[in-house]
Amino acid sequence: MRTQLAKHPDSSPEIQLPSEGTRNRKQQILEAAARHFSERGFHATSMRDIAADVGFLVGSIYYHFESKDALFVAVHGAAVEMMTEAVQAALNGFVKPWDRLEAAAAAHCEALNGDNAFVGVVTPIFPVTVGELRNALAAQRDAYERLFMALIDALDLDDSMDRKVFRLHLLSALNGTKFWYRRGGKTPSEIGRQLVRMLHPRKSD
Repeated sequence: MRTQLAKHPDSSPEIQLPSEGTRNRKQQILEAAARHFSERGFHATSMRDIAADVGFLVGSIYYHFESKDALFVAVHGAAVEMMTEAVQAALNGFVKPWDRLEAAAAAHCEALNGDNAFVGVVTPIFPVTVGELRNALAAQRDAYERLFMALIDALDLDDSMDRKVFRLHLLSALNGTKFWYRRGGKTPSEIGRQLVRMLHPRKSD
């Protein structure tokens, strides 16, 4: 496999960096895996299915990912990263804590109910079929939830309010939209904002 050569800045031996072609192939695999995992689920998808989708030999998949488990964790991690970026981008321009939480909830709900195959693997409740993958997936999700933890910590809540319960309640409501949301009514963004306003009623801007 062709690679690009680069020299370490403080030593003479050459080190190998992945070529652009290698990175592109890995991305193709991730995108195909996301489609299959999202549409068919983890156990109904085989590495052979994914290889056929992108026109690679199965061995090429294993060159990049040592197992289907590792591939699924990578796809889920990419999905969580996409949602993180969407939420962070949505916060730009908002200063007031409640406005920021609304913007974050809107972005979360929009991403969760969109057509992105990667985000399609993010389910509100981990299915029992993921087995030993649960810890790795939970760690990725915990990092994302820390965004909401910081947003909720900034709110002017009554001292008697348990902020952890508040966060879990809100995220459960947002994630639950994946089960019942249908196109034609309010947009996911509008639903996300309304779910926050139910916790902090006020007039719409």
